[in-house]
Amino acid sequence: MKLRNTFLLAFGFISFGSIAQDIPVEGLPVATINENYLVTVPEIPIQEYYFIDISHLTFASEEEATKLLEFYLTANVIRPIIHYSDNYVLLQVLVEFLGDDTDYNNLQFYMNHLTKPVE
Repeated sequence: MKLRNTFLLAFGFISFGSIAQDIPVEGLPVATINENYLVTVPEIPIQEYYFIDISHLTFASEEEATKLLEFYLTANVIRPIIHYSDNYVLLQVLVEFLGDDTDYNNLQFYMNHLTKPVE
């Protein structure tokens, strides 16, 4: 039973990873991120994906980038899809969990509260 659950979990991650790789970045709305990991999305209707250029951020390694970006950009309704070698992140907004609350200001307020000062 434990082996089956582990297999299903691993299969889910593999399947999800392959779906995440198929998202075309051309035409996605562009969001920005600053050195404190504050993300600002454009003032348009909420989209499912945003393109974020991370080339201006300095990381010691891919592992550090993944750790920091996942820490600051993962929450109940958002998650990052990190493309470290290409210097960008796709920010996925899990719109199915927003319900009727699809106001840009509420999403931006929510993301502002995820930001922490860099030490």
